[in-house]
Amino acid sequence: TPLYSSAASDVYKRQMLAPLLLLWPMSIAVTYLVAQSIATAPFDRSLENSVQAISQQIKTVGDEIYLTLPMSARQILRADENDTIYFQVIGPRGELIAGDKDLSLPADGDPLQVGTITYRDSRIAGNEVRVAATLVILSTSTGSSPVMVQVAETLEKRSQLANEIIKGVILPQFIILPIVVVLVLSLIHI
Repeated sequence: TPLYSSAASDVYKRQMLAPLLLLWPMSIAVTYLVAQSIATAPFDRSLENSVQAISQQIKTVGDEIYLTLPMSARQILRADENDTIYFQVIGPRGELIAGDKDLSLPADGDPLQVGTITYRDSRIAGNEVRVAATLVILSTSTGSSPVMVQVAETLEKRSQLANEIIKGVILPQFIILPIVVVLVLSLIHI
């Protein structure tokens, strides 16, 4: 004879399965957030390296500020099969020294600091981009002048990496969850 009545057994099954079925969508949401975070870090480091490389190529002659980055190096900087890369060097009076004029300036609430790379999300020509920016102090004949360096890229590679991480975690869940449900149901029938 069964230990539980059929109605009590059904209630017990629902009580056992409900948390499992609720945990799965929650784990998908958490996996998505973690995947986005993991995918952002290496690409932010790449943007940081580009900002530093460009910063080292800014020179002054008298009061003139210019970028000594050769065209071949600019082409290498922009060489990417998946994403579009933008860069910008802005002089102390807000003038464009080199790069793309379409790259927006940081908001007033995002102050830049000398030697510190800051990151923000923005848009260029309707595309979402990740921007790394810093201030560089240059010595001119009239004193020290802050120059802003920004590098941005579209988010295609980041999205691809995040999707691969999500697939790698969620596909096993599609296999494991039904097995767990079957195990729970079989334990209830014992």
